Amino acid sequence: MKGLEFRARQIRTVAGVDFRRTLGGRRTLALALYCSLPVVVALIRSVWFPEAARMDVGRTTHELAQIFSLFHLRFIVFFGCAFLFVKSFRGEVLQQILHLTLLLPIRRRDLIIGKYFGALAVALAVFLPSTVALIVMYRLANGLEKTVQMMTSAQGLGHLAAYVGITAVAVVGYGALFLLAGLFFKNPMVPAALYLGFEALAPFLPFPIRVFSIARHLHALLPVPVSLGPLAVTGADMPGWLAVILILAVAAIAVRLAGRRAQGHEIDYS
Repeated sequence: MKGLEFRARQIRTVAGVDFRRTLGGRRTLALALYCSLPVVVALIRSVWFPEAARMDVGRTTHELAQIFSLFHLRFIVFFGCAFLFVKSFRGEVLQQILHLTLLLPIRRRDLIIGKYFGALAVALAVFLPSTVALIVMYRLANGLEKTVQMMTSAQGLGHLAAYVGITAVAVVGYGALFLLAGLFFKNPMVPAALYLGFEALAPFLPFPIRVFSIARHLHALLPVPVSLGPLAVTGADMPGWLAVILILAVAAIAVRLAGRRAQGHEIDYS
């Protein structure tokens, strides 16, 4: 029991160090600017769209679901996680300081877990406020009075909680996959492109392989159904609790595989 407590303390220490180092660095600033893109889209809508379209609450609710699913989740969160989590381990290789980290008296598996939770804390600190900002800014196009009424209603609060929760679950799943990818790839765009291809083919793959499609499970959690076209990633018929469990399972498998990969990792700064 004392051994588990000691390992947990080591993991918390690594996560805390990584969180503080990353949160105050250029990566977080770049990520925050990148996350502001959906808010810019919301501002453009509030200025350029016809007033009749902007004042229609039902239309705003549907458009918000579309932009959250197709732009915020599949573009902002997806590539943001690729940028942050791939660099979580690979960044120390590029900075040629990995040998200092590996000299720490900690199991490499626990080191990977600590780095995952450190990057996860940074990602949540950036993506969750940007999600709330997107929803509020998009609603403001309906006018301040309607926005307050909608955001304080049971439905509005439920949708806000759902979108924030979906973003958090997406970061957990995508972050674990890209942390694992960081032990194999130097450029975060390579695994991102490969996984995007997998997501596109997921509806046609056997179920055991389709389980690893994060987008499929996230689609089942959306509070407002969205149309994704003929190549839609199905999953709306899946219970929400099952979708969350599957995403957490995929994340756990990915972090475990990353830990095993790190066990035999050799330092090569070339």
